[in-house]
Amino acid sequence: MSIRSKFLAPLLATLLLAACGSGLSGTYTDPMGVSSYTFKPGGVVEVGAMGATAEMHYEVDGKQVKIGIKGGPMQVMTLQKDGSISGPMGITLSKKK
Repeated sequence: MSIRSKFLAPLLATLLLAACGSGLSGTYTDPMGVSSYTFKPGGVVEVGAMGATAEMHYEVDGKQVKIGIKGGPMQVMTLQKDGSISGPMGITLSKKK
């Protein structure tokens, strides 16, 4: 393997992963419909609960979804194998169809 290939392959892999995005889009809700998280392009998530909404920042790091104020403290949730998100206090958020 040439030196060029050694550097080019990881760079291409990184660019492809970045182009794929987070894999999160659409609205996720808890089973009772009390809270909702609407994931939008550009790392924006609209969080709603009991009639109030707030726009926040999100990022995906492996299986972790971090939500909060950009550059500030983040709430950490976990992506599950079935596509749902394990949220605060063990609540499961499922994607609305």
